[in-house]
Amino acid sequence: MTPKNPAAVALGRKGGKATAQKRTAEERSAAAKKAVEARWTRLRELSKEIGSGTRKLLKESRAAQARRAKAKENQEST
Repeated sequence: MTPKNPAAVALGRKGGKATAQKRTAEERSAAAKKAVEARWTRLRELSKEIGSGTRKLLKESRAAQARRAKAKENQEST
């Protein structure tokens, strides 16, 4: 494996923060709206494939993820 360029790694760490600082409020808002639309489009497509129970499954999935994250935090703090 080739070694990583330290300068490139340092720039990559700035990523979203640097991009956000360069953009105007309108550009940030447009990017956020585009991201939301992409997420909802995927959910709509998924719901068409699975059927009407999708929302319930997604809510249960999110709740399970939250429980796992909380359990992990509790393990790390002890």
